[in-house]
Amino acid sequence: MDTNERITALEGKIKTLQTKQAALNKQLADAQVEQWKARIDDLEVQIHLGAMEANSKLAPLMDQLRNTWIDARSQFEDTADTATSVAETLRTGVENAYGELRKAVLETRSTISA
Repeated sequence: MDTNERITALEGKIKTLQTKQAALNKQLADAQVEQWKARIDDLEVQIHLGAMEANSKLAPLMDQLRNTWIDARSQFEDTADTATSVAETLRTGVENAYGELRKAVLETRSTISA
């Protein structure tokens, strides 16, 4: 095998590894999205267990959180090449929305308990 053949073989292996890495990044991003969905679903159950008074305060935050997840999910389905950057954007957006909703749930729970 001469040098040009080795270079061609190595370039092929690099391309294969890049493709596999992109697929793994997509799988990781999908797993993170599904993990957030489970957390959101759990939080949604907690909201429904709360008082009706709390629902009017928390429902808009829950809608915002759900819409953030839906937007991110559709971005993942559009392309695998941007999965890593979208995952970071998703993580930041959902963490912020989840934090706000969680804080509101805890405040409402404290108000109802008092």
